[in-house]
Amino acid sequence: MATKYSEVYKVFLNTIDSYDFSAIDDDELEEVLYGYLDAGRVMFINYHKDVYDTDEEAKQFNVTLSRFEIAYLAKAMKLEWVMRTKNSEEMTRKAIGDRDYQAVQGYQYLDKLSKMERQLRTEIQEGLNDYEYAQSDLYGDMA
Repeated sequence: MATKYSEVYKVFLNTIDSYDFSAIDDDELEEVLYGYLDAGRVMFINYHKDVYDTDEEAKQFNVTLSRFEIAYLAKAMKLEWVMRTKNSEEMTRKAIGDRDYQAVQGYQYLDKLSKMERQLRTEIQEGLNDYEYAQSDLYGDMA
C-alpha cells in the first residue's frame, strides 16, 4: 500500500512551532510542504527504499513507508525548515546589522538554529543507518 504525502506532512507539522503555516491557504500550504518534503528526501538518497518513486497526481509514494520511515522523513523536512529559517535569519541580521538584530531577536537564536541543524542531520543519518542495518531481510545473517 502506498504512503500518502499527507501522512508525512502531519508528522512534520506536529514537530514544529510556526505560525507562518496558519497564515496561508491550503493550496499554498501544500506547495510549501511539498517543497520541504522534496528537499528533505535527499537524506534518503542511498536508502534501500526509493522515496523518489512517487505518483504526483495521487500525492503519494509508490512504496509503503513504515512509521519509523515516515517519522524520519518528517525529520528531514524539519531539517530543511530549520535550514531555511536559519538562512532567513542570517539575511535579516545582515540587512539590519548585528547590533539591531541582537536587540530584536536575541543573540542566541541563530546559534540555536545551527545547533538544531547539526543535531537533526546527525540524528537522521545515524537513525537511518541503524534502522537499515537492522533489517534482517536485507542483510540476512550479517544483521
